Amino acid sequence: MLSRVLSLSLPVLFAMSGCHSDSSNDTDGKQPIPTPDLTVLKYVDTLIGTDGLGNVNPSPVMPEGMIQPSPDNWNPNSWDGKGSPSDYHHHLDQLSGFSTTHISGAGKGDLNDFAFLPYTGFNTNPVTMDKAHEVAEVGYYSVDLIETGIKAELTATDRVAFHRYNFKEGVSRKVRVDLQHELLEQYGNHSRSIYYRKVADNAIAGARTSNEWAQWQTVYFYAEFSEPFIEHSLFVEGRETSRTEVGLENYAGYGETRTPVRDVKTHLNFGEGSAPITVKIAISGTGIDGAIKNLDADNNGWDFDAVVLQSKEEWARVLGQYTVTGASEADKTMYYTSLYRTYIAPFVYQDVDGHYRGMDGKIYQNDGSFTNMSVYSMWDTFRTAHPLKTIVDKKQAINYARDLLNKAKTGGVLPKWELHSDYTGEMVGYPAVSVIADVMVKYPEAFTQDEFKAALAAADIAANFDEQIAIDAGWVPYRDPWNGDKRFTVMTRHGQYAEQYGFVPANVKWDQTAAPSGIDGLKQDKYDELVNESVSYGLENAYYDWCIAQIAKMAGNQAQYERYMARSSAYQQYFDYDPAEYSKYGGATGFMRPIYLQGGVAEFANNLDASCVDQTTGELIEASDFDACKDLNKATMFWPYRAEHRGENYTEGNTWQWTWFVPHDIDGLKKAMGGEPDAKAVSAHAETSFLANLNALFTAAPNADTSQGDMTGYIGQFIMGNEPDHHVPYLYNWTTEPWKTQEYVHQAVTRFFQPIKDGLIGNEDVGQMSAWYVMAALGFYQVTPADPTYTIGRPIFDIATIPVEGGQFTIIAENNSVDNIYVQSATINGQPLTDAFFFQHHDIKPGGELRFVMTGNKEEALKPSH
Repeated sequence: MLSRVLSLSLPVLFAMSGCHSDSSNDTDGKQPIPTPDLTVLKYVDTLIGTDGLGNVNPSPVMPEGMIQPSPDNWNPNSWDGKGSPSDYHHHLDQLSGFSTTHISGAGKGDLNDFAFLPYTGFNTNPVTMDKAHEVAEVGYYSVDLIETGIKAELTATDRVAFHRYNFKEGVSRKVRVDLQHELLEQYGNHSRSIYYRKVADNAIAGARTSNEWAQWQTVYFYAEFSEPFIEHSLFVEGRETSRTEVGLENYAGYGETRTPVRDVKTHLNFGEGSAPITVKIAISGTGIDGAIKNLDADNNGWDFDAVVLQSKEEWARVLGQYTVTGASEADKTMYYTSLYRTYIAPFVYQDVDGHYRGMDGKIYQNDGSFTNMSVYSMWDTFRTAHPLKTIVDKKQAINYARDLLNKAKTGGVLPKWELHSDYTGEMVGYPAVSVIADVMVKYPEAFTQDEFKAALAAADIAANFDEQIAIDAGWVPYRDPWNGDKRFTVMTRHGQYAEQYGFVPANVKWDQTAAPSGIDGLKQDKYDELVNESVSYGLENAYYDWCIAQIAKMAGNQAQYERYMARSSAYQQYFDYDPAEYSKYGGATGFMRPIYLQGGVAEFANNLDASCVDQTTGELIEASDFDACKDLNKATMFWPYRAEHRGENYTEGNTWQWTWFVPHDIDGLKKAMGGEPDAKAVSAHAETSFLANLNALFTAAPNADTSQGDMTGYIGQFIMGNEPDHHVPYLYNWTTEPWKTQEYVHQAVTRFFQPIKDGLIGNEDVGQMSAWYVMAALGFYQVTPADPTYTIGRPIFDIATIPVEGGQFTIIAENNSVDNIYVQSATINGQPLTDAFFFQHHDIKPGGELRFVMTGNKEEALKPSH
């Protein structure tokens, strides 16, 4: 029985032009789309960041494509030496399989579903990849497998992955499909349930529900092969079975009483032959029928090369909207590769007929008012990736806002790190409100009053803990951070405590038995254990509350506006102004510190044994046992260099980085740093103190505590390799030394972004790191999403054009060179910038122009106009 053919005429419900239908050669009687110039693709290197810290993969994905086929390695040294599958790293040369779904740049083990491995004979062990002849391009990937002599090739349309396996003559052509395929050694990703069915002699289908970040991540697949297999062998939990269907197709998740299957592998033998074996794989979040429809909607047949060309052409259309002149070939490669990565996610996550999986796990029919998207890494991307999209793809940015509101509608609460229509609860606060507010502030005319009110209602739920919502909606009961509904790690009590006390107490997470000596343990119940990382949550939530206030203003709700504006000032409580104590740290006047609530009174928390630190220099005494020094039972001082990962008071950093997260009230931060938080105006002393603290940050000791792997890319204690600091170099534009923005942006761009395999200084994080580079290269940046104000940096290119609705916007840098890093003057549309360094979102328009004149002389650099 050969390939099935279904006659479907189902519309693809894309309301937004930023999304696209499946690539095909069917023009439906319309004029053919002009063939784009593919030249721009030579500047995209999909292997940049595949080693080192970038955690990206070389998947030949389509722009915003739903499916991401890519190789997964085998790491023989992982999982206590037993070895296991690994996400792709270029230096690893063993292959575990080509899996079907991937996250770009997050360094986690979710997805990587359904691994296909071509093989010969009985050689199903990890196979060596011929790295010397590996090809990774836009729209195409190939590698030779040494032991089996197979050449494997990958490409994809929006919803269908194409694999082509070229075998040597005279061997049995075989494929193993591993439906379990867990990246165990790194992340603890586990399959909760697997379903498998042989559909025909050339077709198989299945499903997998897994957990790691997401608790119930569920995806279905359907695959057809270019030839019928002559032998079908199925193994369940390691044992061969004659069955052709195993597992639970409609696995119910929490509350399931039937016993699921968790390990399924099938081996397919196509016999000897001279033709390659091509496989087409479609996925769906709704069911196997959805995956079948997605595959049948593709009309490329078995023309693998045609799909490669279509992918390249689609990418050329997207990237061809951007032009640059000047700078080096390496700069262009870094720029276009970074742009490429900003179009990988969020990606379309609905079937061709508009059905999609809601955040509650139920299946919905899209009404055409938005496109359901997936992989919103919003704690990272709200900072730059989403603001960039509001400039270059207005319709998609608006779609994101509507999609997020729909996710809140189906799931009951806004996500903060959404994954395949599942909540992960990962990272800090409720960043979706920033994404939504930024779009609404920039394009209020695109939304109705009802949408503003819906956004406010959704934001209000995310910002306030309400157990009754969970009870009424039947959420999976919470037991601990890894067992129970992840929505509890979205809707935490941080906001409640900040509103009650003006700060988030650092001792809420402990009961009295767990609290350090002499510290009150305030934990009331199991939900309080989620009230951790108090400083990071306190600062970020203050900003998010400010975003909610902007939404409330548009919704016409004055009471909520005033409430959330009051909450947005909570950051003030954390700043410990004590120049006498902190001046030894490069002249700093203070830091954001955790606060204990002791007997109802706020008290700054210590974090280190003072005997471990030279009190004159602030340096750690070399002979100290650092682990013992960090024992909070012995903590008698606050040491700003102490780095923390998760679960303590700072998220993936220390106070040097987190002190600067007050993007919504820079004047207020200046006052706090000057010891004048209640002053009506920013004094000269406050201005000087703000500058002194910035200088201290960029000149602080970079090696004082390097124990946290997320802290990378040091300039002093500024961290380029993680997100909380991404806006900080631009803060010099609020001082009397704005040229330092140009110096430090230039330093970050040239040191930490290189067009080589280990060329990224930190996790690429689903487009955020790449978007930061794009904005830096263009020469302007939005420090405060939801405030449509941009400030300038140091442009890389002589001329750059970017797409905006209705045309192109141009950035020109006269007298630009590697050495001329300083801005001598800048205008927007022929007019001086506000206060010399600022302009508004509405200034970015078709035919508009941001013009710089550059100089190599710091003395000629642009000065503040006030």
